[in-house]
Amino acid sequence: MATPSSTAAPAPFGWCHWHQGPSGTAVMVDIVEQNSGPGAALYACAPCRDQRGLTPVAQQAHEAAYRDYLIHTTDCAGCSRLGRCDVGGRLRDIYQKALDAA
Repeated sequence: MATPSSTAAPAPFGWCHWHQGPSGTAVMVDIVEQNSGPGAALYACAPCRDQRGLTPVAQQAHEAAYRDYLIHTTDCAGCSRLGRCDVGGRLRDIYQKALDAA
């Protein structure tokens, strides 16, 4: 009889939009924005990312800058709807520059 400690956990399942097949290494590499309706997320497996030079969204400069900006403004008493502290303003500028370069 199989016990929980003797059975292997199933591999994570994902879909690669580049080779159009299942993958255990697929991560989000792009977000398709739409004016109306829901957007779409595109995923790529490790081999397709390597072959095509795709960067996971979590590692893209504008995503990392936005995450830093959100974390700061959430915890900062000097940042509000009316304005940002000096650090919050600099983080917002970094995010805008990274977004323009993307």
